[in-house]
Amino acid sequence: MNNFVLSILVPLVSFVAIAVYAIVLGFIFYQLHHHTALGTIGVILLGLVLLISTPVIAYFLEKRTNS
Repeated sequence: MNNFVLSILVPLVSFVAIAVYAIVLGFIFYQLHHHTALGTIGVILLGLVLLISTPVIAYFLEKRTNS
């Protein structure tokens, strides 16, 4: 592939991937809030898990790749 095609394709694929991730995560939060007994507390707990686990996973992946 030439550079022009990649310069169009890479941002488009990244935009679609981020949009799909956001929609799926929003759907999960919505379902958790409206259709489970956990309600708002469940959304807060899931948000905290994502907030804490993302840097922890990144740390371990970085540590593993630098070895």
